[in-house]
Amino acid sequence: MKSVDDLVDSYENAVGHGGQWMLGVAPDDRGLLPDSDAARLRELGAALRRRYENNLVKGHLPTDANVSRALDGDTDTFWSAPTGSHSSTLEVQFPKAITFDHALTMEWLTGGQRVQKYRIEVWQGGQWKTVASSFAIGHKKIDRFDAVTAQRIRLNIVVSSGEARIRELQLFSLDGAAK
Repeated sequence: MKSVDDLVDSYENAVGHGGQWMLGVAPDDRGLLPDSDAARLRELGAALRRRYENNLVKGHLPTDANVSRALDGDTDTFWSAPTGSHSSTLEVQFPKAITFDHALTMEWLTGGQRVQKYRIEVWQGGQWKTVASSFAIGHKKIDRFDAVTAQRIRLNIVVSSGEARIRELQLFSLDGAAK
């Protein structure tokens, strides 16, 4: 049986990269999940809830209504890039610098996946510096990187097939970074 830490890592590398996650847990001869598997799944659920409960974006400075929809923790709302755009940015500012090492981004997929290339960037030393870069967001993307401290963060949609729509942008300090 895999450890909870191994399962969390597997989750972040599967679901956190827009993939399906097959655990291979099957019912026993009673038609129920074996007690040991059910207990491990409860432990996994608790670990994931703990891991992602402290979304640092909650402390952001006020924004317009459009940007707020990507920062509100509600997956039924979304930020929209300008009409007709094929690149855009969603910026978040904080009253003081925060330290984080994970970004969780979710795309609104009702009109299809649109983001083709993006970067997570921080404002440091008078310029934007990339901390993560990839090619698609999809349902859920979890980017891991070395801990970084910044007061301004942005999701830079470098290329999209249409107006990008972002359900959530969340930031976390998960791998020992100071909060």
